[in-house]
Amino acid sequence: MKKLAIVVQRYGIEVNGGAEYHARVLAEKLAEKYSVEVLTTTAIDYKNWENHYPEGLEIINNILVKRFSTINKKTKATKIARTKLVLNLKLSRLLPSSKIFNFIVKNLNIANVCDKDIDNWIEGQGPYCPDLIQFIGKNKNNYDVFIFFTYLYYPTVKGMPLVAEKSIFIPTAHHEKILFTKAYEKIFSLPKFIMYNTKPEKSLIENHFKNICENSDFAGVGIEKYSGEIDQLPNGLIPKKYFLYIGRIDAAKGCEQLLKYFINFIKNHPNYNDYVLVLVGKNYMKKVNHPNIIYTGFVSESLKYSILKSAKALLMPSFYESLSLVTLEAMNEGIPVIVNKKCEVLYEHILASLTGAAYESEQSFSVILENYINKSFEDLTNEGNLAQKYVEKNYSWKFILEKFDKAINLILQKN
Repeated sequence: MKKLAIVVQRYGIEVNGGAEYHARVLAEKLAEKYSVEVLTTTAIDYKNWENHYPEGLEIINNILVKRFSTINKKTKATKIARTKLVLNLKLSRLLPSSKIFNFIVKNLNIANVCDKDIDNWIEGQGPYCPDLIQFIGKNKNNYDVFIFFTYLYYPTVKGMPLVAEKSIFIPTAHHEKILFTKAYEKIFSLPKFIMYNTKPEKSLIENHFKNICENSDFAGVGIEKYSGEIDQLPNGLIPKKYFLYIGRIDAAKGCEQLLKYFINFIKNHPNYNDYVLVLVGKNYMKKVNHPNIIYTGFVSESLKYSILKSAKALLMPSFYESLSLVTLEAMNEGIPVIVNKKCEVLYEHILASLTGAAYESEQSFSVILENYINKSFEDLTNEGNLAQKYVEKNYSWKFILEKFDKAINLILQKN
């Protein structure tokens, strides 16, 4: 049986993150055919990467997980390095002449990026875990294929070059400034195979980078109908009518704007005052105290699906996503999804499925919410059926695992 190593920045049942959940469910599915181990850190929180889990071995859902401790490297040098990287990027885009650009960068130290600056950024961005990188280097011959998650983080940037010829890269990239800086300009030429999550992500990378790995496809993650037990709704949600957000509650995910839009919607539509916004997930923002806002914190899968199934619609305010598993989960349960139109990946799900809606302003957000409040049961049912067909066609595990088999076989044939 061929042996795979999945390298990811965090891993665990209670880890709240799309890429990390993707890594976990993929590991469990691939383990039906391959010997799978996960190489990860002891961190649970992406903000500071503090050691949370014990270092060493752990079994999670029959998958062997090897954890390596992290070291906090966020210093003033990290901030300086990021400033240099972003300024260097801006200058390269503003100046039409490479000669002018080179002259200014050479003479303007704050924009002159060297290898040390890149290291300062990557190590500070974290999770800085040199023992994990050392393990990959020493044990590269003990694994047939390495699967690396997320372009942004230290384990991928420092680990993938050591095993490039036997690597599958799942970048989970979206349109953000740091992606296009010198820190990541070579990363897409390293692996033997790149497995993008969506067509928009693939186009994003191919339109901005040179010498990209020639072997690639897009697969995403398999979505299945939830078959577990359903918990009873918490007393605070009974008999509430509600819209729902699931995920990291963070301004970077558009939640600040979402809260503002929803509170103003209720203020301007007092006849809908019986509707609330429920936010499920770990909160990274100052809590908003409002009678129409409910925070549940992190919940179990059974409770998550219970809350999801009773929602009027799922709201996805993020400006940047590479896939959005929760969007697909909601669609697969026949729940409408209302997304931020500025996120190309989310909007693509809406366009391709012919379901849900996308807002581009507070006014359109308000109109869409009112529309869904007043939609007939028949219209909602028909829309839910279309959404389920979209997920079944494009995100079945059979379809996705066949793509990974081809990628793995390609690597095995060349090594």
